[in-house]
Amino acid sequence: MAMPANTNQRWRFGVYEVDVRNAELRRGGTPVKMREQSFRILVHLLEHAGEIVTREELRRLLWPSDTFVDFDHSLNTAVMKLREALGDSSDAPLYIETIPKRGYRFIAPVSPPVNLPSGAANSDGDSASLPVSETTGAQNSASSIAESSVPNRWLGRSAAVLGLSLLVALGFAAFLLARHTPGSRDENQVSSTLQIVPITTAPGDAIFPAFSPDEREIAFAWDGTERRRYDIYAQLVGSDMPLRLTYSKSGLVGYPAWSPDGREIAFTRCDDGKSDGGVYVVPALGGAERKLTTVGCVDTLPGPLAWLADSNGILMIDHCSADGPFGVVLFSLATGEKQCLTNSVSPGSAESAYRFSLSPDGRTIAFTRRVASVCCNIYVVSLSGRAPRLLTADTRMGCNTLSEFRCGALMWTPDGKSIVFASNRATLPSLWRVSANGGAIERETTYPTIGSFSKTGRRLVYSEKNSAEVAAIWRADLATAGGPVLGNRKLISSQYPESDAQPSSDGARIAWMSIRTGSEELWASSATGESLLQLTRLNRYSGTPRWAPNGKWIAFDSYTESGAQIFVVDSEGRNLRSITSGTYDNAVPSWSRDGKSIYFASKRTGSWQVWRHSLENGAERQLTEHGGFDPFESYDSKAIYFSKFDQAGIWSIPASGGPELPVVADKPQFGYWGYWAISEPGLYFLDLAAEPRPAIEFYRFSTRRTSPVLTLDQRPEREEPSLSATMDGKTLYYTQHDRQNVIKMMEISH
Repeated sequence: MAMPANTNQRWRFGVYEVDVRNAELRRGGTPVKMREQSFRILVHLLEHAGEIVTREELRRLLWPSDTFVDFDHSLNTAVMKLREALGDSSDAPLYIETIPKRGYRFIAPVSPPVNLPSGAANSDGDSASLPVSETTGAQNSASSIAESSVPNRWLGRSAAVLGLSLLVALGFAAFLLARHTPGSRDENQVSSTLQIVPITTAPGDAIFPAFSPDEREIAFAWDGTERRRYDIYAQLVGSDMPLRLTYSKSGLVGYPAWSPDGREIAFTRCDDGKSDGGVYVVPALGGAERKLTTVGCVDTLPGPLAWLADSNGILMIDHCSADGPFGVVLFSLATGEKQCLTNSVSPGSAESAYRFSLSPDGRTIAFTRRVASVCCNIYVVSLSGRAPRLLTADTRMGCNTLSEFRCGALMWTPDGKSIVFASNRATLPSLWRVSANGGAIERETTYPTIGSFSKTGRRLVYSEKNSAEVAAIWRADLATAGGPVLGNRKLISSQYPESDAQPSSDGARIAWMSIRTGSEELWASSATGESLLQLTRLNRYSGTPRWAPNGKWIAFDSYTESGAQIFVVDSEGRNLRSITSGTYDNAVPSWSRDGKSIYFASKRTGSWQVWRHSLENGAERQLTEHGGFDPFESYDSKAIYFSKFDQAGIWSIPASGGPELPVVADKPQFGYWGYWAISEPGLYFLDLAAEPRPAIEFYRFSTRRTSPVLTLDQRPEREEPSLSATMDGKTLYYTQHDRQNVIKMMEISH
């Protein structure tokens, strides 16, 4: 079919660019796959943006009058595929609105079409130097090691979710641009031109940017061009060369915060093999680190920091009591004392605060807190010590579980009147805003994503993904267990994260978790990735699928109103039923080899321990006393192997009870509790510190020796059950992705 006559046109809307000449849709410069018919519809809608385009008009555009086709079905399919490419929804449209019984209308703000010279070079889609209107800017994933590289997991996954992440996995569902209604915002709302300029351009993952007090420098975390380990860097605005400030040998750093005088930068480091980390400071011009205090690590990840204007204290996320829930804590630099500012949210509750943002005037804290259903609500509390006040009240299951966001992507607007936050409350993730005084929640359309404002409020610095690679499932075939690799290929991939792959006992099928429908659901396929079948439709986090020995049932964990619980569903996605109950989290199940029991981790005693549930009489028994997570029974049924949520290593305990003994002392490393697998001959596990890149190694039971097996090409998935093996140990399934972000700055001209 012929493309439109003017093939030199190019449109921009949000982070998307449509290049008619190359018949290409690009998101952030990365091509997005799309059917030709869907692309032609998009171009026609852009040509008539804001107008109703009738279904009959689209029929004439796509199919000649003498073409015989099921028009209604074909058009519906083409529009559906177009929405999938844009991450849009018919229920809550951000780009394409359905006009019942008439047609469609493109509703997002669109930059005027650019007519490229016929000999012009192809654009790479970079908007770095292009001015954008006040409503331009689609919501990109809020990057953070936790929010981005870690899909949501109860506790570790319940927030799992860019931000940290730590923010984000990327290429996940993008933050999308919502419709902007002129005059609907406060008169102080930004109402002029915005310009996006790049700060960093080097390869790697640059995240958590923060402005210096004089707005001349930006501090951020970056894993460097070699992609080995995150460290803190500082870079002058307009400069190409960052200054490295830390030289970490272990652990994970995050969220740099400038001192009010700009001389020091504080940051949190969560160390390998420890449940707690520390808050450190380093001179902004380089020098030795200095530890200020210990700090808890929520989900094993670093938390945000904020320096008070008087330089006397630092705000952080920490335990409000020994081994108790997390809250926003004020640390006195003079006395070393800590004061919990959010403990009165819900007396006696084990639910924790995850992230916070300090208001521009330094008087009020906005913070997020996860409820049992994994919904993430926003509170505000005054530094003067008044009781926290609830601003949002989500109760829908899984309302904030997409891995890009976790429980925490939020920021104040420069005027201090509103709080902008990320949520998938409308199924598709996007930015929202709520008044600091409470009230209606509205879509946010001004800012591109969650970031950090300069002191004057005229600049916003943020992290934007620079790679289309999202978490995908790979398959490696070995000659023997722990032996040479015969083949290694990407098996399951889409524009959304795919992870948690587990093979059936006979190795013929796999089950895994996908976010392709908007929430974490379970899928199954053949061992070669064919014959896909969706197993769950719970519209909430559901993950860690594990097959019964007979291949007829799959156990998994999923969030309910009372927290994470264990469920089973048959291999065709029917006969769903719950196995556990209670007001505490029960997660990461696996089956006994006789199929009569299910092992799982529970936090009912206050810490994660391994339990066993009898399917015959429902009796439950605690097996570990010193911590346990992600349990699997050995193939001879004599031992239970397990990792620990907040500690490196693999342990074992006799199935009949007995001492808990270390098997592999320091691998997989801290935060990678799910990157290990059991086979009949031995254990596979991740060595994050292997050279030149992280590698999968094999521990053979018969010799008790370890040998390298496979070097990973991309980044392994933190806090994910991302490695599994068939019984004979000859086939491995694992998850990896190419996580890359650059730092960009939005300049606001009033």
